[in-house]
Amino acid sequence: TGGSFFSPGPGGIAPKFTAAAQAALKQGAENQSKGIEYDDNLSQCGPPGYPRWLVIPFLREFIVRPEETWLTSETVNNVRRIYTDGRDHPPVEERYPLYYGDSIGFWDAQKLVIHTNQLMERSMGRNQPTQSDKMETVEIWQSVNATTVKADVWIFDPGIYTEPWYVQRLYTKVPNEDTSLRIRYWNCNENPNNDVI
Repeated sequence: TGGSFFSPGPGGIAPKFTAAAQAALKQGAENQSKGIEYDDNLSQCGPPGYPRWLVIPFLREFIVRPEETWLTSETVNNVRRIYTDGRDHPPVEERYPLYYGDSIGFWDAQKLVIHTNQLMERSMGRNQPTQSDKMETVEIWQSVNATTVKADVWIFDPGIYTEPWYVQRLYTKVPNEDTSLRIRYWNCNENPNNDVI
């Protein structure tokens, strides 16, 4: 729930945008008023990428291993690997843009702290600004009760924001007492709506 990258956050505080992001938001609103909703990536069935992964409406699964934690979703079986074995990000000369970036982290008691960089320049949503390849994020994940996981996220991107932007996301555990629930492989290529005849 919640967590818009472009709407006011906690306490009604609004994000501070660059001129380019303001222009993109204005153009996006104009497009939407005309019924135009297109995304270079998702409309062609590409993965949502990160940080968009935080807001996609699909099931997620969290797999904790001693040396890494996997944050997965059923959208094309996206997997974010968070390395918690003490390694650093790759050396600068070996970095290149990735859909989900490179994530390293550590456990602070029951909180998972994550730093992500090496992200692709790409749309953050239909009719929304484009994130830059300079984007970095810091996340703190924790259980707040038996059915809720909270992610506090700080986004640093000089292409969109003139100062860091804070987003909070809440995820609710889906009951599965009979163990019938499964994460499926979902891919929008199965949807013929994009076919042009």
